[in-house]
Amino acid sequence: MGVPSKIHTIQLVKIQPEERLAATSELNLASCLVTGSGEARGMGYWAATQVKGYSHEIFVVPEADVIHLTEGSTLITDSPNLRSWNIAGSSGTWQGDASPAGSETVARYQMDIMGTRDTQSVLPLGVCPIKPIDGKIVQTTLWESDQFIVPVMRGNARGGKELAGARWNSRDTPSIPRDGRGVSTKLLSITLRAREDPACKFTSLAHLLTADFLTECFWELKKDKAPGIDGVTVGEYEENIDENIGNLVTRLKAKQYRPQPVKRAYIPKSNGERRPLGIPAVEDKIVQLALKKILEAIFEEDFCDVSYGFRPNRSCHDALDMVDKTIMIQPVNYVVDMDIAKFFDTVDHGCLMDCLKQRIADPSLLRIIARFLKSGVMEEGKYMETDRGTPQGGILSPLLANIYLHYALDLWFEKEVKKGLTGFALLVRYADDFIVCFQNGSETRAFGKALRERLAEFGLVISEEKSRIIAFGRYACQQARKQGKKCATFDFLGFTHFCDKTRNGNFKVGRKTSSKKLRHKMKEMNQWLKGIRNRVKLRVWWRVLMQKLLGHYQYYGMSGNTRGIKSYYYYTVRLAFKWINRRSQKKSYNWTQFNRFLVFNPLPKPKIYHLTYTLYKRRGCVPEEPDEGKLQVRFCEGAHSNLGANTPSGGGL
Repeated sequence: MGVPSKIHTIQLVKIQPEERLAATSELNLASCLVTGSGEARGMGYWAATQVKGYSHEIFVVPEADVIHLTEGSTLITDSPNLRSWNIAGSSGTWQGDASPAGSETVARYQMDIMGTRDTQSVLPLGVCPIKPIDGKIVQTTLWESDQFIVPVMRGNARGGKELAGARWNSRDTPSIPRDGRGVSTKLLSITLRAREDPACKFTSLAHLLTADFLTECFWELKKDKAPGIDGVTVGEYEENIDENIGNLVTRLKAKQYRPQPVKRAYIPKSNGERRPLGIPAVEDKIVQLALKKILEAIFEEDFCDVSYGFRPNRSCHDALDMVDKTIMIQPVNYVVDMDIAKFFDTVDHGCLMDCLKQRIADPSLLRIIARFLKSGVMEEGKYMETDRGTPQGGILSPLLANIYLHYALDLWFEKEVKKGLTGFALLVRYADDFIVCFQNGSETRAFGKALRERLAEFGLVISEEKSRIIAFGRYACQQARKQGKKCATFDFLGFTHFCDKTRNGNFKVGRKTSSKKLRHKMKEMNQWLKGIRNRVKLRVWWRVLMQKLLGHYQYYGMSGNTRGIKSYYYYTVRLAFKWINRRSQKKSYNWTQFNRFLVFNPLPKPKIYHLTYTLYKRRGCVPEEPDEGKLQVRFCEGAHSNLGANTPSGGGL
């Protein structure tokens, strides 16, 4: 055999232990695929060179007569020359297989249970395709027993599909800590599949509930929460964490795990009623958090942008900002303010399971969720079965509520309601609280009727006393002023929205703390100060009072609500003065002394944390800090050319 005319050397690139091959259905390569592996200083190396965004474990060699690999590497090729060619003195190991004309299957290369490390088998697993995003493939983690694979299609001569695997010829596989990171990266892979194939149904998810994953979920639990009906706290569960998690995994695998009934508790509402809460046991919280992460990885790719409640990187302030920008920029004349009566108590279990089955076909995972829904409630020592609703207070309940309303409301509005409209319309929803902005009055009234019929199909009822249709917006404000009437207002997420004016007399959306919320907050503060004043020393509960004020400012400190948070500060100071002087029969301070006390022990002053009176979000435009509660905002005038991603194409103050 003559001297080869072309020689190709593959460079070894070090990768992190948590990386692995993420195959793509778009690998339609006529040329051969080359992969390699080796050992150097105890770490795994892959023969790799980045090629047009493909995973760097895959190197495409169009033409080559000779390929140099490091010791312990493996070559997969369709070249007849390379199958029979052996270089004198080469340390490489050659292995040939059929050429991949494409790939429709993603598989993983596993060790044979009955064999040694050198005895391996390829197990195909049909899943949804994973495509490159921005030219990159997201890697996922392998355990010690997992192997890297290259998906290929068997030639016609063999009559079907086959997988050619890159074999790890080293004696030891790279060690990867079993700290739960494997499942996290697998969840990222699931997210990619859900994003690329909206019709994909996941058939194997329960196997993700491993001991490592559940242990990771345990460490994420809050330590100071109340225990469930078994009385076991997070600290007590931690004492035998390995044994407890191992027992939990055993019951999950044997399908013998059954959640305990939740402990019923009540918190007061602003209208005088009590809101029921369900407190799960610590073990059930762990499983719920694990299920939440799995479901979130799938359904987050399906949720509409109109949903803001209990979602990653979204908050109440994002929903409020969207309402503000929509009314300011879009032709909004009407607002539908609706409230679902006792939503969390009336969710139909059958409809909810049908919603989950739109994306999940794993009976084991669905069985666990159904058992959570049917676990029941324990109240004052009495057990009560639950055939409807999801208990508020559980980790999984907010996500299940989002999934339920996604199919019941969000998709219906985006795909059916909007198609029949002639004017502008937008839905903004936070959990079960939502408003809808409309341009035309006739379409607004028709929507109100259709909404009641739609929610009735899912077993939900609109609260008539809390729901209404009002005229609101720039044009509605002008008409009300011409007629000498007051503009209507609506409450959303603790704020009262009303028609206001800028300093130049132009229209703007004003907001303030809802009067009901403010009264409720002051009652809570009064009761807390009354109960804490003699329980601990003043210097201890004074720090807690500071944190309470900061928490109030960080939520209600939005543009236009300076007066609302100032009122809260003013009433809090007066209440603190009142209950400090009632610690005993002797008065502690007069107002002069108390003001001097505040100088040396100041309470946080009101501050605006969320700016919404900026229609253009420009990078580098930093608002000035409020000076003694006075909101001052600097608007950049063309100083920057880079606009934010959400910058509208038109509009202004």
